[in-house]
Amino acid sequence: MAEPMDEDRLKALLANYIRGALGYDADALSSERSDNLARFEGEAYGDERSGRSQVMSRDVMETIEAVMPSLVRTFLGTDEVVTFQPVEQSDEAYSAQATDYVNHVLMRDNPGFRIGVDWMKSALISSTSVVKIWWDETDKTTTEHYTDLSDDQLIALSEDEGVEVLEHTPYTTVDGVRLEDDQAAMLAQMGAPVVASHDVKIRKTTTKKRLRWEAVPPEEFLINRRARTLDEDDNTFAFCAHRQARTIEELENEGYDPEVLARAPEHDDWFLNEAEERWDDLEYSDENYVDSDYSQRRVWVYECYLKVDYDGDGIGELRKITVIGGATSTEILDNEEVYELPFAELCPIRLPYRFYGWSLADLTKDIQRLKTAIWRAMMDGLYLSIYPHRAVNKQIVDLDDLLSEAPGSIFGVDGDPNGAIVPMATAWPGAQAFSMMEYIDRVLKSRSGVNDLAGGLDGGALSSETARGVEEAANSARARVELIARTFAETGWTRLVRLALRMLNRHQDKARTIRLRNEWVPIDPRSWNTEMDVKINVGLGVGTKQEQIAKLAGIAAKQEQILMQMGPNNPIAPLNKYYATLKAMVEATDREPDQFFTDPTQWMEQQAQQPPQPNPEAMKAQAEMQMRQQESQAKLQQYQQEAQAKLQQAQAEAMMRAETDRMKATQDAENARMKAESESATARFKAELDAAVQRERAAAQIQIDRERIAMEHQYRMAELGAEQQLEREKMAAGSRDGQGNLNLSER
Repeated sequence: MAEPMDEDRLKALLANYIRGALGYDADALSSERSDNLARFEGEAYGDERSGRSQVMSRDVMETIEAVMPSLVRTFLGTDEVVTFQPVEQSDEAYSAQATDYVNHVLMRDNPGFRIGVDWMKSALISSTSVVKIWWDETDKTTTEHYTDLSDDQLIALSEDEGVEVLEHTPYTTVDGVRLEDDQAAMLAQMGAPVVASHDVKIRKTTTKKRLRWEAVPPEEFLINRRARTLDEDDNTFAFCAHRQARTIEELENEGYDPEVLARAPEHDDWFLNEAEERWDDLEYSDENYVDSDYSQRRVWVYECYLKVDYDGDGIGELRKITVIGGATSTEILDNEEVYELPFAELCPIRLPYRFYGWSLADLTKDIQRLKTAIWRAMMDGLYLSIYPHRAVNKQIVDLDDLLSEAPGSIFGVDGDPNGAIVPMATAWPGAQAFSMMEYIDRVLKSRSGVNDLAGGLDGGALSSETARGVEEAANSARARVELIARTFAETGWTRLVRLALRMLNRHQDKARTIRLRNEWVPIDPRSWNTEMDVKINVGLGVGTKQEQIAKLAGIAAKQEQILMQMGPNNPIAPLNKYYATLKAMVEATDREPDQFFTDPTQWMEQQAQQPPQPNPEAMKAQAEMQMRQQESQAKLQQYQQEAQAKLQQAQAEAMMRAETDRMKATQDAENARMKAESESATARFKAELDAAVQRERAAAQIQIDRERIAMEHQYRMAELGAEQQLEREKMAAGSRDGQGNLNLSER
């Protein structure tokens, strides 16, 4: 088991880390970043010659400024820079609230736009830029005066938290007139309305608790040379520090020992090339005015984070150690264990396995140097072609007259002026350099990925290329910008919002009521899951706003079609998803969505608690189905009635045939019997029988016809009843012509 680390060993360890960190003591990295800043600002190279062209190419600045609008639209062009996705079912209720609140804290409670722009632009200039996020509890003390307070008001004021009464002057008044004590006592005995009043002077101390974040200037951040990323769980990370020049007054107000602070060396930024470069175009003084005001003396404060086995348990823990003096005279002010590094980094072009990568300035500053040299040579040649050298006969020409370059100047000469002043014509070769300049511009565009189509369309391209060709060229030009945006999103911005969620969960000790989505909502992040997935809204800002609106309009059209067919609570595109599309469209126009649309989430929740309402489209389909069923039933009944009628007719015919056969047999038997009795009687009976048979047949035929007519009448009445019922149902379902003529095929 290792022994706990004493203070001397810890000081020595910190001094070694500070001395060996990247960016300390004007190392090569600091010099490189200082040069990048000088090239961005268009500072002279130092090799300019008097009387020669000193024009400067500004390719570094132009490239970076061409990329910035897309990055700003991507990360700062919407209220929702980040969204949290639930990882468990219990996170559903809090993910949307966490999204709104974290964005509110980062962008509204802080000057988020300014910080975000500084953070991203610094990365494009200096290769890697860092932002710091922390929970701030600041005590603000004010002195206030109150007059003419009543007893109750005085008690209420003095009982307020953080109030200290400095001066108290009690007195009495009658009808607002201030009285002396003896006058007040006399008037009180006489029954006058004497009122006790108070004048007080108080000191009020309030503590403001909030989450803050700020971009860190590159020269103020140090990190160990082998670190790959700002991840406390990465085994390559060992040390990082944020150094600041702070006043003695600030440090004493934070409770640090004045005797220790007095031993701290004075602030000296001689090795901070970047800071000097940032301010060298302004007249300023960096004196500390120690002699006149000791409280404003500035000293270096290093807020160090390192992994160290401080307690000797064999396990290295992450500690925050605040020191003064740096690597030369280290004094520890504070030492505490922490949970994470409060930093997030951005790097536009990452180098594998390294913390510091490349910036756009690194890719373009040599091109700027080359173009500047060619441009100056072209301008020098142009000057000589317009104002050529002249050969002068000093014996004839007065040189003082020759020094005048004003048009129409008179030169005094002695003797014949011919040959006194001879122009030395100089041909201008600048046209030959244009092809080289064009080639360099192509190299610049290829290297940086930034050209005329990166931020929008070029008029020449529109006139000479097809729409598809222009779109492909624009997409290709924006590819590098999209890659930078994706890199920023997956690294610095993701870490920033994760840190914000964790710190709000850990430090906010009570609910806070803020206005979200046009409603005042109490927010208490203590119950949130800090491991929720993070999604950065990258891609919305890449491309023009017209392209964004056109794409969103296509999505909205599909959603509207689904909503019309399946209703507002459909599982594919419910009403809240449609609102999200409309909100994105309005945000693309730089307007507030709440001015035009209302979030339907609350309405949908209320509707979900109510019994489901019938869908008009479903009701229409159901009515059509019922009509088809009724038609089928009517046709089935018709078929059944026809079959029954045919069956009855066949039965009647069979009965008639059977009856006829029976009567014929009986008649034959009777005829045979009677034939034997008498031939004459047979003849007579035969005649009578024939007549009777004819009558029977006629009567049977009449009966058959009567039954057939009755069946046809019954069938027709049933058919008319079915048609009448069908017409009533059509009228109830509604029809297009208002006459009940509903075409069943139009569904």
